[in-house]
Amino acid sequence: MASPGELRLIERLTSTEAFEPEIADDGAVSYNDADQCLDATDDEPVAVLERFTARGVLADEFITKVYVCPDCATEGLQYTTACPACKDPHAVQTSLVEHSCGHTGQESEFETDDGYRCPECEQDLKSVDIEKKHQYVCKACSERFQTPDDRLRCRECTNHLPPLEAIERVLYRYSLTDSGRQWLDRQKRARQTARETLEERRFTTEVDTTVTDGGTSQPVHLLARDELMGEQRVVSIHETPAIDDVDRFCAFANESLDALPVVITTSGAVETDVATRAEETELTVLAFDGDGEGTLEAEYETVENARAHESGLFQRLSAVLEIPSR
Repeated sequence: MASPGELRLIERLTSTEAFEPEIADDGAVSYNDADQCLDATDDEPVAVLERFTARGVLADEFITKVYVCPDCATEGLQYTTACPACKDPHAVQTSLVEHSCGHTGQESEFETDDGYRCPECEQDLKSVDIEKKHQYVCKACSERFQTPDDRLRCRECTNHLPPLEAIERVLYRYSLTDSGRQWLDRQKRARQTARETLEERRFTTEVDTTVTDGGTSQPVHLLARDELMGEQRVVSIHETPAIDDVDRFCAFANESLDALPVVITTSGAVETDVATRAEETELTVLAFDGDGEGTLEAEYETVENARAHESGLFQRLSAVLEIPSR
């Protein structure tokens, strides 16, 4: 099921070209435009965007990668280096001098007021007599080396870790696909048809609203009230309703709202267990005929697995929208 907030997120992309990742100075990544569409009960924006991308509703375009600390989940780790011997990060690049006598030391050890002198053999030297080279020196264990180990430093917990131990997160730009537009249109038309149907029966309706019971807020696709008869209907729009989603929805409708639950399938199918639930309880299941006149029907098909059915349905929709090459 696409929640009301998720439908809002997808609809935003009909007026916004794409959702772009925003990287703060501290390395934290966010999709603020997407986050503003979602409700507190929805998943994090990245999880929602990735789920709809896997469905084919959205398309992703690679932007960059960031690395996350495996210990505290802080994003945007800082590159640094460390001593390969003791792993301490206090390893600095130093200018060294090598004398022909075999002694090698930091340049400051050779410097005198008059020029250079080898601290080992005490021979006065000219600049042409010495060879300078750059080398790393560890201030913790005095180890010298040419190449330090690569490390990533976490700003939050100050952990230093090899790059391969960090969690790699790939950032994408998300946009709406043509088949996603068709999918969104179907969900919105089903919701609007349900609204008009209930209003014809003298219900007052609220679309994409939030209801509160006992301090708990829950967004719903459609809430309908008959003030005269003291009745309520709460409507949930699904592509292919699965029993787990329907169970949670029915519990919320019955226990929190004292309302009769109505589930609308936009694919024309529900899981077999959902059909059984409708036969045994006051759950109403209707199918939206989006390919015809856009009406609600009491007849629908049953399938064993809603997720598999949705995947196959979407693949067929995408195939229809493809333009054959000439």
